[in-house]
Amino acid sequence: MSKNAMLGIIILICSLSMISSGCLASDDEKPIHVTAIIEVQVFDENGKPVSGEPVHFKSVKYIGISPYGDSVTELDDWTDPTGKAEFTVGYDLIKDNSRGYAVPESVGTVVSINGATDAVGFGYVEAESQAGGTGVAVISKKVVLVKPGYKMSNYNDPNADSSNKDSSDSDYADSYYNLAP
Repeated sequence: MSKNAMLGIIILICSLSMISSGCLASDDEKPIHVTAIIEVQVFDENGKPVSGEPVHFKSVKYIGISPYGDSVTELDDWTDPTGKAEFTVGYDLIKDNSRGYAVPESVGTVVSINGATDAVGFGYVEAESQAGGTGVAVISKKVVLVKPGYKMSNYNDPNADSSNKDSSDSDYADSYYNLAP
């Protein structure tokens, strides 16, 4: 057997060993780079957009239900004249198969103003769907925060009829999340 053939066989055996031990990523473990855009809209007690409101943003990457190392990002911004603030973060997400079963990564985000807090998240499956095989996804989500004291109909319930609601209705709350962009 020639030296080149022997070297080829050794490389093949080492590569297969590395794949089976999890040292090389399989197709399922290739990262999808996600750019997450979180748009925050803030209203006052009269339902008017609030300009200059400080907004705090925090995101954490998870593997399964466990936070991933030091993947915490915290940012602060202020709402613009239309009551909006926007946060953009980027993460690489994988479906980790090293445990013998797939554990998809995800990112949870929380936004808050003085008196109202809400959250949105996104995960590997959503990113994979958005990426369409390209390995890159841009996911936009909207969060509406309402300063305490103002009541509005629940945007998350498509069946909610806000025309005859009062502030004691269970479909009312001070903040809402995960609205379609």
